[in-house]
Amino acid sequence: MAKFSFADADADEDPPPAAAGSDKRKRDGGDGNAMGISMRIDPDLLDCSICFEPLCPPLYQCQNGHVACLSCWSMLSNKCHVCSHDAIFARNIALEKIVESIKSSCAYAKWGCCELVSYTQRNTHEESCFFAPLMCPIPGCGYRGFTGRWSGHFLVDHHSADFLHFVYGQSFEVNLEASLPFLVLLGEDDHLFLLLNKNMTPFGHAFSVVCLRTGDLNWKFSYEIEAASTRNPENCMQLKASVTNAKEWEGLHPTESFLLVPYDFCSSTNITLSVSVGRSASV
Repeated sequence: MAKFSFADADADEDPPPAAAGSDKRKRDGGDGNAMGISMRIDPDLLDCSICFEPLCPPLYQCQNGHVACLSCWSMLSNKCHVCSHDAIFARNIALEKIVESIKSSCAYAKWGCCELVSYTQRNTHEESCFFAPLMCPIPGCGYRGFTGRWSGHFLVDHHSADFLHFVYGQSFEVNLEASLPFLVLLGEDDHLFLLLNKNMTPFGHAFSVVCLRTGDLNWKFSYEIEAASTRNPENCMQLKASVTNAKEWEGLHPTESFLLVPYDFCSSTNITLSVSVGRSASV
């Protein structure tokens, strides 16, 4: 059974007597705008009882009032899945209006998403929500986590040898196997970065940095990469660029900024780089 709780601002006070000629059918907040009503309802009642997806207009019911979504009704051959009676189905306009009016918080509200989403579009929103969890980039892991919670996963759970911890604004040395496609870098605030390595035969290795993050956009990140020749350390190359943001890495490398390090700068198996990542507040 659905349970409703109405929460008006002056719920503890006796309502004033209605003025003569007032329209009792329409609620407003005194400024001519419709007044919202806070409710609680079992979410299962808003889902189709056949496919369990959110009910989405148009909605049809049998003669006994049992409702399902249109795509499910089309497979029932005019026989209700609840009462099993043959029936001629009719639109339930009232329920359509209720479903269309319901808005709910995103499932990732506690991670920063402030959107109130139409219930019928909630699944679609959450699939693309910027605050949704990220997939761990280590192949075969499958863990999904949120920005700010990566230390526990990498330090404790699985990948203590698969990443480097760094402090913003301080250079650190990276000795990377030439065959590795990326190295995980974990910032002091738990932001997750990838130092990407793309073999650009016959030229050399292209290096860039991306930040895998959802939610917090209060920070802008930049990076510097410097590579020195193993044969002549006086010969060096340097790149300063903005970090690219990504929700997940699917093997695509940034094309706007990267440092192309010739093979002559590298040993046969390893590449040594000096890297630093900077952080500044977004304006």
